[in-house]
Order: sequence, then structure tokens, then C-alpha cells
Amino acid sequence: ANTPTAKSQRRNETTKKAFFTIIIMDLSQQQQIQQQQLQQLQQQQQLQQLLSQQKMQQGLASGAMSLGQMQPSPSPQPPPSQQKMNMKSLPIRAYLDQTVVPILLDGMAELVKERPPNPIEYLASYLLKNDPQRAGAVGLPGQGMPPTM
Repeated sequence: ANTPTAKSQRRNETTKKAFFTIIIMDLSQQQQIQQQQLQQLQQQQQLQQLLSQQKMQQGLASGAMSLGQMQPSPSPQPPPSQQKMNMKSLPIRAYLDQTVVPILLDGMAELVKERPPNPIEYLASYLLKNDPQRAGAVGLPGQGMPPTM
């Protein structure tokens, strides 16, 4: 039971468990950060609405605003080029967190529920079926799939 192969297998299992534990902990931290960012964004939007209302009330009170000036101006949105991050320039962890980890965790949750006889095949199938970037592509090279030899 203490053969080099058994030791290697135990080490591999321990490494896998540690890896998934780190991913899960990191994801819960990310969820907390995202919730905080969402709360901050909501607070900023509420503040902007409040300021806009106050400006309108002040303008109405002074009688200086025309109908066109009463409409609140839309908050400036960053251009689409800034919204799309260049995935190749992201650090490794951020790239994985944005592209792979969410669907991988969903797949692992389904895997644990189903407990199929071939978990690797099940997980691979789940990932391919639920890949948001594929949108109907069936294993075509250039569609996120490495070419087969």
C-alpha cells in the first residue's frame, strides 16, 4: 500500500483537492467583491438620481429651467472598446476566472449530483454543451477547440 505508485496517486488526489478548494474559496471571494461592487454601483446610481432630482427642484423653484433642461442627462457610458477587455492581456487567474471557472464549477456541481460512471466524459460533455462561446458549433477547429491530429 506504500508503493511509489500509491504515494503518487495520494499526492495527486491531495493536489486536486487543494486546487479545487482554492478555486472555490477564490470564487466565493470574487462573489463577495462583485456584490460589493454592485452595491457601490447601486449607491452611485441612487446618488445620481437624488442629485438630478435636487437640481430639477432647484431649477423649478427658480423658474430658470426650460422643459429641455429638466430632463436628466444620461450618465456617460464608457465606449464599447473599453468595456471589452482584451482576454489575451489578462493575467492567467483573471482569464480563467472570467472564461472557464464559472461554467466549470456549474459542471462540477452537476457532476456531484449525477455521479456518472465516467465523470471525465460527463464533465467534458457538460462543458461543451453549455459553452456560451460555442453557440451551436460542434467541435470545429477555430471555435475554441484545439485542432485534432
